[in-house]
Amino acid sequence: MGETPYALFGGYNSTQIVGGAEGLKTFKNFENWLGTWALEGQGMFYGGKAMQKPGEDTSYPAIIDTGSSQLSIPPDVFEKIRSEWAQALPNLDCTSDKTFCHVKESCEDVAPKVKPVGFQMSDYVFEINPEQYLYKSSHKKCYFVIHKCRLPGKNKNLFLIGDAFLKHFYSVYDFDRDTVSLGVNMHSKGKVNMYKPGQRSEEEGLKNSTALSQEASVDSDLNFVQTK
Repeated sequence: MGETPYALFGGYNSTQIVGGAEGLKTFKNFENWLGTWALEGQGMFYGGKAMQKPGEDTSYPAIIDTGSSQLSIPPDVFEKIRSEWAQALPNLDCTSDKTFCHVKESCEDVAPKVKPVGFQMSDYVFEINPEQYLYKSSHKKCYFVIHKCRLPGKNKNLFLIGDAFLKHFYSVYDFDRDTVSLGVNMHSKGKVNMYKPGQRSEEEGLKNSTALSQEASVDSDLNFVQTK
């Protein structure tokens, strides 16, 4: 089925998962005040450096939001990763656009200057490389799809895990067992990685190449879909 989205009811297709059925990991649905599917957002890493330290900093619900194409993160975590981006990209602009940081460079030039981002959720690390969180527009700008959560009140302290993440991971939702299962999609092999904390090997590491896939293109007005 390649990269074409589809849904199955009552089972899953192990041929679409890197490692087959053994590559699919199951997590208990993390209870949250929104009553939605979620994992426990325990930590976040930038090139292996902790932006949110698991077991030390506050954990936040990581809401699985199939209605969003973005990756929203709590403000305190975002400021740490924004600082890392700014060190690598002195021309980084996080003010002129209400939502997204961007630079007036091609994403092909930006990708080698920034690092993979890892999300530790429910005792697993899910890592995506720069090509997967950089999106180019027709205005010769490169946008960062990871951005600060701007929801009001306590909802600001949420990870909103949208399509920028979910399209790379085969997901299974079990209502009877109240579990979520995730595995790397076959079409995203080499673009993302998932592993237990401390078990990332160099061979399994992401290749921070300068080539940006065609799927990284978006239209000029950057019309991402967001719900809630």
